[in-house]
Amino acid sequence: MQCKSQWLVFIISCMVYGKAQKNIGAICDDGGFVLEAAFTVAIESVSSEDDPYEAKVVRTTPGDVLEAHYAMCSVLEGNVFGVFAPTNEKALEHVQSISDFLEVPQILVDQSVAHNRNWSAINLYPNHVTYSQAFADIIGNKGWEEFTIIYEGAELLPFFDAIFALQDLEAGNEVLMTVVQLPDGDDFRSHLQTIKKSGSLNYLVNCRRETLETFLQQAQQVGIMSNEHSYVIMNPDFQTIDLDPFKYGESNITGIRFFDPSVEAIQNYVKSINAKVAELSEDQIPEAVTENGLTLSLALMYDAVMLYVAAVKAMALEDGSSVTCESGTGWAFGSTLLNNLKTMEIEGLTGLIKFDDDGLRSYFEIEILELMAHGVETIATWNIEEGYKETRVIIPAAEIEGSESMKGKHFIVLTALADGVYGSLDKKTGRWNGMMEKVMDGRADFAITDLTITAARQKAVDFTSPFMNLGITILYKKPTKQPPDLFSFISPFSLEVWGWLAGAYVGVSLLLFLLGRIAPEEWQNPYPCIEEPETLDNQFTMANSFWFTLGSVLTQGSEIAPIAVSTRMAGSMWWFFTLIMVSSYTANLAAFLTVESKFYAIKSVQDLANNPYDITYGAKKGGATLGFFKESDNLLYQKMYQYMDEHPEYQTSTNDEGLARAKSTEENYAFLMESTSIEYMVERNCDVAQVGGLLDSKGYGIAMKKNSPFRQPMSESILQLQEEGKLTRMKDKWWKEKRGGGACADDDAGSAEAQPLVLANVGGVFIVLAAGSGLAVICAIFEMLVDIWLISHRENMSFIEELKAEIKFIISGSSDTKPVRHREPSGSGSGGSKKSKVEDEESHMEVENNLNAPTPSERSVSHHSRHTLHSRRQSNAVQMARMRKFSKATY
Repeated sequence: MQCKSQWLVFIISCMVYGKAQKNIGAICDDGGFVLEAAFTVAIESVSSEDDPYEAKVVRTTPGDVLEAHYAMCSVLEGNVFGVFAPTNEKALEHVQSISDFLEVPQILVDQSVAHNRNWSAINLYPNHVTYSQAFADIIGNKGWEEFTIIYEGAELLPFFDAIFALQDLEAGNEVLMTVVQLPDGDDFRSHLQTIKKSGSLNYLVNCRRETLETFLQQAQQVGIMSNEHSYVIMNPDFQTIDLDPFKYGESNITGIRFFDPSVEAIQNYVKSINAKVAELSEDQIPEAVTENGLTLSLALMYDAVMLYVAAVKAMALEDGSSVTCESGTGWAFGSTLLNNLKTMEIEGLTGLIKFDDDGLRSYFEIEILELMAHGVETIATWNIEEGYKETRVIIPAAEIEGSESMKGKHFIVLTALADGVYGSLDKKTGRWNGMMEKVMDGRADFAITDLTITAARQKAVDFTSPFMNLGITILYKKPTKQPPDLFSFISPFSLEVWGWLAGAYVGVSLLLFLLGRIAPEEWQNPYPCIEEPETLDNQFTMANSFWFTLGSVLTQGSEIAPIAVSTRMAGSMWWFFTLIMVSSYTANLAAFLTVESKFYAIKSVQDLANNPYDITYGAKKGGATLGFFKESDNLLYQKMYQYMDEHPEYQTSTNDEGLARAKSTEENYAFLMESTSIEYMVERNCDVAQVGGLLDSKGYGIAMKKNSPFRQPMSESILQLQEEGKLTRMKDKWWKEKRGGGACADDDAGSAEAQPLVLANVGGVFIVLAAGSGLAVICAIFEMLVDIWLISHRENMSFIEELKAEIKFIISGSSDTKPVRHREPSGSGSGGSKKSKVEDEESHMEVENNLNAPTPSERSVSHHSRHTLHSRRQSNAVQMARMRKFSKATY
């Protein structure tokens, strides 16, 4: 019983506290808090409530092997899944020997080349052989035939393997190389003076990040950093040092990087590291890593944790190594976990993490940078499969008579300004500001950005052919879902169609009533047993005519059936008409019920100007969009400019500010800007959309000083890129694929609103109905004329008189019964007269009794039956009695 209770307590504890934490260890010997902070942040980012991980960190003195030994044993006691190794070579070798014996995987993130293939370790730092091949390709692309290799320590020599292989005398590749090792300390001037005297102009430099900035400063002091000198920096942290002092020395300085520090994931990682360092140092170190200061080893620390945790999850490991320094056996799953690590592929901060067959990271991609006056610029990329790949667009040399070639020249190019002002003209002073001013003053050679070509700007500077066409449009919130309408069943037809449908219903009903009176066949004998009736009945009364057409519309039918050819023709046309209309209504009603309707506050610039929903709007201050409204002759645009001019608070300093205000739920704001910028934004911000069409048509161009000799070759290059479709592909790449593009590509796919059918959609069936009705009228008149002609010939009467009598009866429309004007006598003689007299008296008394007798209320007949049977028979009997009285008086 006690055992069961203990198991119950254990099960409840597992349910309450969840899964046990998984420990991953690290030995940090950097002498600070940065490595520990980076490791801890990475562990926290992969940990969750369902799968928690914890960092077991021990700090040691740099280079102290004994401390590293005790640290390793301390970490192993935490039942870890793996250990992140120290950075010092001696401490690393000792710790690795313990890991090899106990088969606990160790993770490296530094440029160690002492990594033995038999070690229980994996290194995320790029393989030195592949790394050197990248720089060999860079040198080959630069066409260096002589250069000086400058390195700091002997441990870096393996990173020159592929570079030394450039010197191949048997193949005829003669490259003059000079190898110089920098002395210990921080004064390299004497060695640099020697290099200067050697006459070498090209330098391949590999030294620690801490040494690199000092080296470049002293090279500048010695005088080997002019426009004749070129540098290739092998340190991957080239971008993290302060390069401002070397921007204007005119030297060609090339470096590499594994990641772009402006990427949001990198920036968030840097902020997290600084927050963790401040926590560990008790706020003594507020900013350990600068905004642009994330090193490759710190980024690899994050990628290594991601990779290791992914491998642990893939193997579904729940228990750690459970070994200590005193254990006689190793971890059973250690080698399996290590092999699994070497086969995995993930995308990390430093790109694709992938290992070759030897477990080395030979697959990686780097960006090749050049230092320009405005900062570093990516000029190419490199990977093991594609090699060196140029990404910078090369403008062909200008060979215009009287001008120099562009080849070999350096230019100052403006791509953005701190104040974000592209340039507008102050009419009071006659001066330009922003980029335009700098290009006109000669402080910049080119302005390459989303700079709109306008007439005023064209007078001040030269523009190339437009590399992108655009127009002004509106950025506003996406339409909201419209609540269902109580009378949505009316929506399938427009009000115009409903009106025509009602008119057709009334018109055809009246037509049937008229045709019923005209067509002889519709006047029928109400008493089939009497061969010579005195009156005839017509089923197409006014009420029955409307009932017949209504039943057809509602697809229910009625007991009324046309008899004459004309009424059947009219009825058939009406049935065809209702078939089309009912089918169209049903189909469009299904669309209205299934398609989600959206509420559009504005659909065009006219709606925005009228401002029915108190929408505020504005444009970028001092931009071409605001200038368009200012200079426009259109009254609507002038009204909008007056509004924006009177409300400067609605003008923004940047496009991003306009986007933020348009997205804001606290402000009902629409932003006017160029369509290309809106296209870029809506690909990444799914809660905004472009509204309406383009208000104008213009283009982006590259600005340069007036009469520049480079305008023609650059324009030709732009046209060539357009003809080859490269500009379109580049736009699709950067708009819809890179940097978050394409997130909203299918957001509105198939969401078109259902539209009510207008007269243009169903007008044809109205025409068919009208034509059929016309033919029915002609047919009815023809039937009537033929019938009158036959009667006039049979009775030897005037056709005209008979026609007048018939028309007079039709026009009267007073009754649905028609007396028979021409009937033959039913008998003769006195016997017959006596008999007839008795019958007439009996009939007369019967009629009077029927007239005086009340109608029984219990008769279960319809109103229509009473009208067609009782009323008709009653009126017929009265008329027959009157005719018999007239006959008696005559005789």
